[in-house]
Amino acid sequence: MKQIRILPEVWDDVDDAAAWYDKKGGRELGDRFLTAFRTQLSEIVRLPQTHRRVYKDFSRVFAKPFPYAIYFRTYQDWVVVTLLWHTARNPEDLRTTLTERDPGDQ
Repeated sequence: MKQIRILPEVWDDVDDAAAWYDKKGGRELGDRFLTAFRTQLSEIVRLPQTHRRVYKDFSRVFAKPFPYAIYFRTYQDWVVVTLLWHTARNPEDLRTTLTERDPGDQ
């Protein structure tokens, strides 16, 4: 199993999304979002190569049933989670943000 590294900005993305769901649907909805996110992290670590690459070397999973995608890169021994992105946002902004956050070959 690979190790997982999550960029600090991703935790900011998660906090913002969970806070929005807490505000709109109550704490239970925010907690459900956090559970969906964590579930996908486990899946990424367990089977990172099963997810199709969607941009450069980035792969994507969805935090179902929420409209968020988790973008990550797979390396030999670890996986880097780079971005949590609302799927209704502009795809051009997505590419820019991924490029800005790209940890490269650290």
